[in-house]
Amino acid sequence: MNEYNYQVELSERDKAILAGEEGKASQIAMRIVLRIAEMQGAKKLVDITSVHVGGSIYTGQASLKVVEALAEMGAQVKVPTSINAISIDRKRWKDQNIDPEFAGYADRLATAFEQMGCKPIFSCTPYVFPENPKLGDDIVWAESNAIVYSNSVLGARTNRQGDFLDICAAIVGRAPYCGLHMEENRKGNFVINIPKVKNVDSSFYTVLGYLIGKHAGADIPVICGVEEKPSLEDLKYLSSTLATSGAVGLFHMVGVTPEAPTLEAALGGQPPKRTMDVTEEDMLSVFEKLSTTHEEKLDLVLLGSPHFTLGDFKELAELVDGKHASPDCDFLITTNQYVYEQAEAEGYLGLIERFGARVSTDICLCMLNADMFPATAKTAMTNSGKFAHYGPGLVGKGVSYGSLLDCVNSAVEAKRVIGKPNWLQ
Repeated sequence: MNEYNYQVELSERDKAILAGEEGKASQIAMRIVLRIAEMQGAKKLVDITSVHVGGSIYTGQASLKVVEALAEMGAQVKVPTSINAISIDRKRWKDQNIDPEFAGYADRLATAFEQMGCKPIFSCTPYVFPENPKLGDDIVWAESNAIVYSNSVLGARTNRQGDFLDICAAIVGRAPYCGLHMEENRKGNFVINIPKVKNVDSSFYTVLGYLIGKHAGADIPVICGVEEKPSLEDLKYLSSTLATSGAVGLFHMVGVTPEAPTLEAALGGQPPKRTMDVTEEDMLSVFEKLSTTHEEKLDLVLLGSPHFTLGDFKELAELVDGKHASPDCDFLITTNQYVYEQAEAEGYLGLIERFGARVSTDICLCMLNADMFPATAKTAMTNSGKFAHYGPGLVGKGVSYGSLLDCVNSAVEAKRVIGKPNWLQ
């Protein structure tokens, strides 16, 4: 116990912030960080190098008022801080049937974060930007796929955090030292042996992540049997579904991720708690069950959860070259402005737009407003396992899941066309 009555060890700077020496906003932010640290059982705080704010979605006046109050008190972030996708496409919302009052509130929330020094990348894939955390860095990243990706692929250290801790941690540059920040809590204990298949693509990793997430519980998976190094896109889709079907914050992939050069290293020299041998039949079952509708007619194709990357745009451009989507099927892709400009420069956007697709920035699929689509639209299709899971509740439509090629073929026909996965050919 200390003079401030917190059951957390305080540095001299922590005490100075609590005494108001860095301003009222920092004082409030530190109090919140410390209370959450107590709830999490942390004994001390740790300096952080990066924050990705997840509380950027407008969900009502309460969240807006808290963030605006911090900004009005002069709060400024102490470490590089980026902003997750927001509730509107700032450039296109007027053409998307979005209620102006809602758009105004959503814009105010984003503006308040910007006033505090947050970088307006408006993306759920902060790891595609040039500056990334390094191996061993302590960070506070929100957005579930970004948490898994940063922990696993980058080897940085963050816990799964709720809204407001992220911005408060950014203001004081400190976070609770517990969970995945601690070396002893980062060892794998659940070995996953994957089947040997050919033609591995992002749909393979989407399905694999969803399957593992359902079985992982509180354990840390160690994936064995990867023969070809996965792409950034493969690891993005894997991270997103691990966090969708389960509460996974970290995985290891032997020979791929930085903390798993060997199985022994990934397990910390200890035997695994349990092992799961994944079969092709297991994978196919998950692939099929990700679809929550089997309606033949297709009204929408929705891509970009997590945000489309440059590699996604390249793959899609190659698939749509020379083809045309049916006028009866809307085709929407969400991404961030940074990748949008890259895809435009590479010529991918031209091919994709000639096919009949449209691209929206700042928002992502899990923040879509149902008013963006005609009331007659009843069914959608996606290559995102995350959106296949959440989409029916978010947009009130039946959602089919398929590979990116399936999505293209279905858009051309305006009906559900799902082939056997390439990795089962």
